[in-house]
Order: sequence, then structure tokens, then C-alpha cells
Amino acid sequence: MQINIENENIEFVRNTILVNQCCKIIALCSECLVVPIKGISLLFSIYKNDYSRNVGDIDLLIPENKMDAFIKKLSGTGYTLRTQKMNSYRMKSKRKFDMVHHDSRYCDLDIHVDLINKKFFRLSVEGDFTSFALSRLKKAAYKGTTIYLLSPVDEWIYLAQHYCFHLFSNDKWLKDLYLIQRRFSEDDIAELVLITKKFHFERLVTAASRRLSTKYDKTEINIPEILTKKQFVFDLLFRKPNQKFAPTFSNRIIADYWEFIFIDNNKSRISAYLQLLFPQLTVLLDMYHFKSKTGCFFYPVHLLFVILSSILFFPLLIYSVK
Repeated sequence: MQINIENENIEFVRNTILVNQCCKIIALCSECLVVPIKGISLLFSIYKNDYSRNVGDIDLLIPENKMDAFIKKLSGTGYTLRTQKMNSYRMKSKRKFDMVHHDSRYCDLDIHVDLINKKFFRLSVEGDFTSFALSRLKKAAYKGTTIYLLSPVDEWIYLAQHYCFHLFSNDKWLKDLYLIQRRFSEDDIAELVLITKKFHFERLVTAASRRLSTKYDKTEINIPEILTKKQFVFDLLFRKPNQKFAPTFSNRIIADYWEFIFIDNNKSRISAYLQLLFPQLTVLLDMYHFKSKTGCFFYPVHLLFVILSSILFFPLLIYSVK
């Protein structure tokens, strides 16, 4: 019991420091519109009373046209891009980049310019979800600092995407989804359904809803299963690939194929497969974490590996087609 209390106190102190650091960044870069997302955002909302949520780093969303101004502002405070080359690759492939501080007391920053950061799934999204979400921000206040947060519905959809594309790998993210949706009104649910259909998030929302149903009391789940056909596909999703057989190499391909299951449009799925088969250099380097352009020599191996792995994943991809 004593150990648990000490851990809770340490978590509370650490999260307090993270929240204060986040507020300082927001105040410093006020002209850039800095929006906390993921765990740090939840410390301003559903966990604001106890800070019980473990937060690893600070995730922030900024408009893409403010990226240079944001980097310039933070560079004057001791922050630097983690690796110039890798940041540019990640920016092109995942629509985000990293910043680190020379003082270890400061938390690393993950800076996002897009709420849809999966390179293949992005092809199936209708419209600009990021701009849509930025037009609906909600205000919060912390010690005199005005904080802009995603609307609860937009945040739930974004976190559902994050949870699904990490192969349902962390129960703390499922708990986040559970707690947020417990606060939803009937109007919020109706709004979520409309947004889901507008941007083609049906498979994401259905998968997250079913995961909630397996973990929590079904009477407490407010999120409807948008899709009612081919439910066996979502049952297959719960049988996660055994990642122990080759954790550093095959998981890159497994994670990419995982995106295909959530792509709603058949045409987009074909286009995504062609991009997986013949990726841009930046995507190839990011997929295998190569740190220089010499990784392009790995291209023939990638091509062969995708062709062979397609045989393994083909049945699931066919089953997931509408």
C-alpha cells in the first residue's frame, strides 16, 4: 500500500510539472495556436482533479503554416529538433516531428500538424478533419492561462484512431475512451455519428466501441457500432498478431497492413497498397527507421517482403472489403 501511495504522489508531481511546462509553451507561442492532445490534453479535462493518468511526453497540435514560427520560438528556450534529417522524414511520412531539450528536466515534445497521421489510412478520409477540429476548439483555463482543447467528440475520435492503430495495445487509452464517452450527451452521440460518416471513420468507431464492450459494462457504453455488417472482421482484429517472432522487422509491415483494415473505400485501399508496394523514399526510411538516404538500397528487400507478406495478409484484406 505504501508503494502505491508513493507512486501516486510521484505521478501527481510529475504531471503537475508537465502541465506547467505545457502552459509555458502555450503562453510563449500564443500566436501559433498550440493545442494539447493525447495524454497531456486529458490532464486539463477528465484527469484534472487527480492527475492519475500516466503521461510520457507532451503532444501538441499546431497549424502547419505556423510550424517554422513555433520551432523558432522554442529554439530560443533550449529546445532543438531531435534529428534534423529524421524529423523531415517523419514530417513527410507521419505529419509530425520531435523536439528535445538539452536539460533532461524538460519533457520531450511530439509536435503534430495533422490529426490523421497514418500514411495509408489518410487516403480514405473525406475532407480535412484537422481543419474541421481546429474550427471547433473549446476553451479551458489553468492558472490564468487560456488553453484550447479539441471538442470532446473530436478528441474521442482522434484517440480512437490512436488506440486502433496501436493494435489495441494499451489499456490506459481504452480507459480514456471510456471516461470521455461517459460524459457524452445524446446530442454528442448524434454529433459523433454525423462526423464519423462525414469523414469515413465508421470502422475506427465500430472497432473502438466493440473494444469498450469487451472491457466495460455494455450498459455504460454510449458509442454505437456504426457498422453492423462483417462483424467477424472486427473479431479478427482482436486477435492481434504475435509480435514476439520478429519484433523489430516484421512489425513495420504488420502495422502498415493493419491500416488497410480500417480503410473504408475499396479504391483507396488499392491506392494505399500501391503506395506500400512502391513507397516514397521518405516513407521507406520512416517505415524501417533508417537514419540516412542510404536506406534506399533496402528497397529491393522491401519490395520482395511486401509481395511475400501479401500472401499471408490477403485473406484478411479480402474479408475486410465492403
